[in-house]
Amino acid sequence: MEIEKEFKKYMDIYKSDEELTKIMGLITFENIFNLGFLKANSKFTSMDDMIWRSGFGIMNLMEVENVNQDKWNEYIAKNTECKTWHEFGKLAMIDWMKVTLQLAEDARARGEQLVTPISKPSEEQ
Repeated sequence: MEIEKEFKKYMDIYKSDEELTKIMGLITFENIFNLGFLKANSKFTSMDDMIWRSGFGIMNLMEVENVNQDKWNEYIAKNTECKTWHEFGKLAMIDWMKVTLQLAEDARARGEQLVTPISKPSEEQ
């Protein structure tokens, strides 16, 4: 499925569910760009690796908007499965939303609530 369509599909699911909307409001870059996602979709070993190897002098992903976007997108395209930072972010969100949705459904089936954002662990942990 095309990234845009899949992203919209999951966003619609999350927007229509109060509990999932709350969970989404708590996520961090670390939750989204977790080790499992980075290993599966990039050459990076961690979020810090992505930042430090970039050579842009940024200290965290909040600073990405301050760098030359064309050069940042080139860096992302060279080191990931995506052509742009925006596309890579959406792919990460889709991955996180799928995992979290499944965990929420499992918790609900047990009569429990899922109350915190989820980071998918890497397979080696």
